[in-house]
Amino acid sequence: MTLQDKIQTNTTELHKSYSNLGDADVVFKQSESTWSILEGLEHIFLINKAVYKVLTTPAKVIESAPVELFGEQKINNLLVINRGFKVVAPDFSKPTGSFISIDVAKQNLNGINDKIVEHINNNNIKEETITIKHPMLGEMTKVDWVHFMIAHTNRHILQIEEIKSIIDNK
Repeated sequence: MTLQDKIQTNTTELHKSYSNLGDADVVFKQSESTWSILEGLEHIFLINKAVYKVLTTPAKVIESAPVELFGEQKINNLLVINRGFKVVAPDFSKPTGSFISIDVAKQNLNGINDKIVEHINNNNIKEETITIKHPMLGEMTKVDWVHFMIAHTNRHILQIEEIKSIIDNK
């Protein structure tokens, strides 16, 4: 499966995770210190926007450099499987309440993800071996950043499922 296919599948899975929820459900917060589903979607958008910025950073081609430093499985293990690994969201990725509805969230998420897929379609990021530092994980290639974006979204899909479970049991 190509990176583009993985992004499209990931986006579809994200949309499925909240598609049957009502307006009250998507703004439900278990506590003041947690995010609502809508805030989580804004956070995902902000991270994906940062990944797009990374992908569009001018790159150099180094023939002997690795395409991936981490790889898909290691990033999945860190972010999705090992959910005990928690990081405080960087300020730029904290929701500000700009997503006022699921429709706004979906439109923005589709827009940024479409831009990312278009960039990958038009650029061979596997040959762009420049690394860009992630604040917690360190140096990552552009391919690693795409794997990070997908794993990050998957982590939040699991959180959405947990919130839905809480809503169902109230």
